[in-house]
Amino acid sequence: MADPSFENLNVIWEMPENWCEWDHVQGTLTRLEHYLFNLGFADRFVFIVTSLADDIALAHNERTVVYQVSDEGHEIPAYAEDVFMAFKNYRPFEPTPDTIRIVPLGCNKDVPALPVQLIWDRSIDLYFIGRDEYRDDFYAAMDMLYPEDQRGARIEIERAEGFRAGHSPEVYAHKLAQTKIALCPRGVSHETFRIYEAMRSGCVVIAARQLPTWFTEGGPVIEIDDWTDLKGLADDLLSNEGKTQEISLQNRVWWEEKCSEEAVAHYMARELSLKLMKQNI
Repeated sequence: MADPSFENLNVIWEMPENWCEWDHVQGTLTRLEHYLFNLGFADRFVFIVTSLADDIALAHNERTVVYQVSDEGHEIPAYAEDVFMAFKNYRPFEPTPDTIRIVPLGCNKDVPALPVQLIWDRSIDLYFIGRDEYRDDFYAAMDMLYPEDQRGARIEIERAEGFRAGHSPEVYAHKLAQTKIALCPRGVSHETFRIYEAMRSGCVVIAARQLPTWFTEGGPVIEIDDWTDLKGLADDLLSNEGKTQEISLQNRVWWEEKCSEEAVAHYMARELSLKLMKQNI
């Protein structure tokens, strides 16, 4: 897979080939190119796309803009003070320098976007498939609330044998398109592709408590601290399809307006422009 080329942006592409974030980042920068060109800022910066937190190809506090991916450790990049701005997934746990901006992870490039179905046309009430690692509390709660021999066809909660060893991306996308409530327990990190994939699919999303960011606060994702509380919440939603359909629509709109490539590009253009204008006042 060749590195993407841009007509008006100077981009140093250091993302490892074929990584899950590839399409989301490329789509975001393509849209950002349009915004910055119209603002007259397209040639103002050098953009670096990287998975590294400790070193980059070019550090310049007036020209370098970093788009950092894949930092599941939620770190503050070592170069944060040496660049104009750094956009990154996985919000750090510690207070960040004023050069850092947090952006959503987006969807895995291998999971196709399918037409969004109405809630009452979907055949799966609850859905999750994933590894056991880091999810002991989740699976213990599911085994208690929904014993395997009582789940039936409308509840699909499965253990995957290993990383990316569950359904194929195509099957997974079709499952989400048929899901009313997508369960999103955390894994090794506090952010996960499955939240964004479920939102894009118009599922009702129930997730582990998220780190506060501009794209999570006030959103329609239902956050839960204890998975043993799930059943009452899920039963209430499933008994009221009108309410569930409303939340489904809210998730889809939130994806478009806060988390999609277009939304992230708009946010990046705004943050870069505001900082430039403040410097010129």
